[in-house]
Amino acid sequence: MKISGSGTIPQGDFNEDININGAGKLLGNVKCNSLSACGVINSQGNCVCAENFSVSGRLKSEGFVKAKNIKVFGSVDTAGEIACEQELKLSGSLTPKGGIKAGVVNASGTINSGADIEAEEFHFSGNINCTGLLNAEKIDIKLDKDDSEIESIGGSEISIGAKGRLKKISKIPLVSKLFKNLTVLTVNECIEGDSINLEYVKAKRVVGRDVRIGVGCEIDEVKYTESYLISPDAKVGACEKVGK
Repeated sequence: MKISGSGTIPQGDFNEDININGAGKLLGNVKCNSLSACGVINSQGNCVCAENFSVSGRLKSEGFVKAKNIKVFGSVDTAGEIACEQELKLSGSLTPKGGIKAGVVNASGTINSGADIEAEEFHFSGNINCTGLLNAEKIDIKLDKDDSEIESIGGSEISIGAKGRLKKISKIPLVSKLFKNLTVLTVNECIEGDSINLEYVKAKRVVGRDVRIGVGCEIDEVKYTESYLISPDAKVGACEKVGK
């Protein structure tokens, strides 16, 4: 099924690919093999793809999106969750009000999630806001200069630091003192994992096996089981070594 220019796709279960170039509208719940869209797309229901879901441009959905692999180059806004079995790849803006479930997330740009984010691996560069829990075995976040906020973070390996340009600016001698007190990511509750390495993070509590608190951090309480290191440019209220 193809749209070139503008058109509509009726709701239904289609054992084929859908290709949209231009402006398209999905008139309800749609199931297909793969969906590829370039332009502006509006979906009035759920979209389920057996294989791939790819958007270059802008998509707004009143439902959820599910596929084996998802690629977004532009912006996607969904009322439901975004879920994929394998890889979610983003370059742009993602606003899933129902949260994210994925195998591996490789993303840059902006994520505004209205619920939990769950993945095996989460690699992100940019600005992120999540009203729920960010949970993944491996979490690697590179922060931009604008404020980000996450309710809680849980995982095995957690690394949060500054994005390239912010990191370079923060090392300039004349302005480095200003960046010592800069908070880029606020975690409202707890960060819990095995290996934790943080920069420019404000959180109530950090719990881990090996904990590193770096420049720009402000942590109310730290609990660790094996090792702990704090930067002179960080603030920690209380620190306690606990049993395994």
